[in-house]
Amino acid sequence: MLHSPLTVTERSEHSVDPFPDDGRVVPWGVGCSIVCNYVDLQVRNDTEATFQLRFAVRDSHLRGRLVVEGDLPMSYEVYAADEHFYWYGDAFFRANELRRRVLQGSEGQCIGDEFIRSNCARVKYVPQGVDIQEISVRSQGELGAD
Repeated sequence: MLHSPLTVTERSEHSVDPFPDDGRVVPWGVGCSIVCNYVDLQVRNDTEATFQLRFAVRDSHLRGRLVVEGDLPMSYEVYAADEHFYWYGDAFFRANELRRRVLQGSEGQCIGDEFIRSNCARVKYVPQGVDIQEISVRSQGELGAD
């Protein structure tokens, strides 16, 4: 959804970061928890374009894509900024800021840079090869603890 002009109005995020980044192809924190019988992700279409979600089950994975009728005047590049790890109490936490560049035309001229949200979650693995800050001032609730 973040690669489209659709507006995310509700999103249930993961409460923990269970896996290291080995093989990651999207920024950490863009995922959404999807659990049957809950309202986990809602979007609104404020454009004149018609969008359709298509899903398929392949092997052990659910695959989805968003398709649009016609061409859109803009495209979007989602990225993470200010990524860092914290050590607080007896646990690791990960934080970042999600942003997206708004690109226009076939050459992808950047015409905007938008803040999407801040993320913070407890990490269920020992971070390797990164600087880790020790936090003693902030409360555990501010760090997104379970």
